[in-house]
Amino acid sequence: MKKFLGLLIVLAGLFLTGCGLTNKSYAQRERRYRNITDLQARMIVDDFDTFWLADRPTYLTYWYVREAD
Repeated sequence: MKKFLGLLIVLAGLFLTGCGLTNKSYAQRERRYRNITDLQARMIVDDFDTFWLADRPTYLTYWYVREAD
């Protein structure tokens, strides 16, 4: 019974963490964070223009948001 309970705890831990921890290399994570940071830096200009009412009449961004990884 103890082995079964231990196995159940290990399997639950694996299902809770998922594959996100094991399938990305350091270079892939670094590229992803760099892409996200670059996108946010470009979009902050849009946010400032919207705040100062110097923006175009639509709230859609010019930037391509979807990640291609």
